[in-house]
Amino acid sequence: MPKLFVLFSLVGLLGILGTASVAIGDPGLTLQAQPHRHFINGVEVGPRYCDNPALEGAFAQFHANTHTHNGVTGAIGPVAPGLHNGRGGELTFGPC
Repeated sequence: MPKLFVLFSLVGLLGILGTASVAIGDPGLTLQAQPHRHFINGVEVGPRYCDNPALEGAFAQFHANTHTHNGVTGAIGPVAPGLHNGRGGELTFGPC
């Protein structure tokens, strides 16, 4: 409960300052990429679409906003640049 209070207080404060915004997923994505796994420094991340086809929507959102726009149409968000810049943790992929 205290964590929620702090979170809502912070969101309210940011709203008062006029810098708060709402993060939403890309509506209407069409997934064209084949199922695969995503890794950062060898640790699997992202929705496990290979294991559960019901996660196709989450996989498409992850793919469009974190991995690459390749294999997804309708994306509006930028791809996470820090995971694709050749420094530190890099997002890679592998087969199911």
